[in-house]
Amino acid sequence: MKYDDYNKKIEKISNVLKTNDNLVTTNRKGHNHRDLNFKKNQKRINTNDLDSILSINENYIDCESAVTVGKINRMTIQKEKIVPSLPEGDNFTVGGCLGGIALGSNSYSNGFFNNNVIDFDIILGNGEILKDVSVDKNSDLYYGIGGTYGTIGIITRVKLKLIPCMPYVKVDYLHHDSFEGFYNNFKQIINDSNDDFVEAFVNNRNDFTIVVANYIEDVNSDEILVIRDKDMFKQRDMCVYAQIAQKKESNYLRLVDYLERYSYSAFWGHYLYTPREIRDFVYAGLIYSTIPKKLLKSDELNINKYFTATSHIVGDYTRDEYVLATDIGVPLSKLKEALHLVDKMTKTYPLWICPSIDHYHPDKIFCTRKPEMCEDNIILDLGIYGIKNTRIPSRNVNKAFEKFSFSHGVFKGFFSTCYFNYDDFWNHFDKEKYEKLREKYHANGKFMDVYDKITYRSESKNRKIKTIRSQLFTFFGRRYLEQINKNKEKLIK
Repeated sequence: MKYDDYNKKIEKISNVLKTNDNLVTTNRKGHNHRDLNFKKNQKRINTNDLDSILSINENYIDCESAVTVGKINRMTIQKEKIVPSLPEGDNFTVGGCLGGIALGSNSYSNGFFNNNVIDFDIILGNGEILKDVSVDKNSDLYYGIGGTYGTIGIITRVKLKLIPCMPYVKVDYLHHDSFEGFYNNFKQIINDSNDDFVEAFVNNRNDFTIVVANYIEDVNSDEILVIRDKDMFKQRDMCVYAQIAQKKESNYLRLVDYLERYSYSAFWGHYLYTPREIRDFVYAGLIYSTIPKKLLKSDELNINKYFTATSHIVGDYTRDEYVLATDIGVPLSKLKEALHLVDKMTKTYPLWICPSIDHYHPDKIFCTRKPEMCEDNIILDLGIYGIKNTRIPSRNVNKAFEKFSFSHGVFKGFFSTCYFNYDDFWNHFDKEKYEKLREKYHANGKFMDVYDKITYRSESKNRKIKTIRSQLFTFFGRRYLEQINKNKEKLIK
């Protein structure tokens, strides 16, 4: 019955595409904090009702594309199974994970999200419904879809493999006060591949923490950091980064809480963005008084609201002058150079490091390394999410990150603000292969080109039109962030 309903849903979308001659996009905002005004001029397809889990057994879970990571976790963990390489938040969708470049802290042994996809369905620009795209069927599309960000077609179903798990994890924090000690330990852990989950944080220039988590069958309930709701004031102790900042050695979590430990803010802990003094409340209050009511009523919490509001009010390019949210690919052997660059350009801390093994395939276009430039098969996602503490223009910061990734044969996350030069972009990625894919699968004239989509900036924001609201937001927003930074240590405790 579920598959019958699914077929009716996709037939409806197919009919819209068959009769529409304009560019098409979905109605979803996704996890972009970039300017998305381009959607206003395109035919928007509602994919929100593609939210059903179609089937599940010992080896796989079959989902419609708008099913969230949280919904999957709650279905599979009770069966002592998980999908490998899910991003660790609860509201990512499987379609978005496949079209983007998703990973999690067990990717170091399981690869990127798309490596764990068995097959998927996609509706092409001409309305054709292409089913069961896999390694053996339309393999060029199977390998090529990662990182195309909705520019090939509308993904409607994704079947994912399952691996065994246990209901709880023990999380260990391995603290280091030198890069050499941290790097050698981190590299050894990755090479040994004995842990179920691995990630790391750079807390400051000479302060590093490796976080490893391993399954356990059972644990004393008094020892578990259990949080039953998403009230931001109740997340402080559960937040992994709060444990790091207080130099804890270990703690226990339910697996579902571990897998969704970053659901509660866009950054590494609400303690950084929770005002504690009167002046902080004043700045925060003035900031939120300028946010449109429809955003205040949304379920996006705290600093994420700040991000969403800045994108609406002053544009993502102005926002980036104060707060960054960007990911750069870094080969494991080039981590030291990358950290020097980030410190020089931003002085933003903490930094997140998530390793993934890269299963290279020549038909992958955007979500793999160039082996002639990068011999490492471990790629690090270096996440720079936080307050920019230099006066270097955001354009220069991002272009430096883009240049670094490209020069080492890897990629920068497209979800963040991008400044790619057209020629540099297509000198790095295989334009001919991408265009052949778009032509073969009828994307031309129906879906935006990926370069145009990720570097889009609206005309009004490009001219930097100033309104009273945008000026107030920028003025008080900058001071709000300064107060947060000044009180960081106090807020952590």
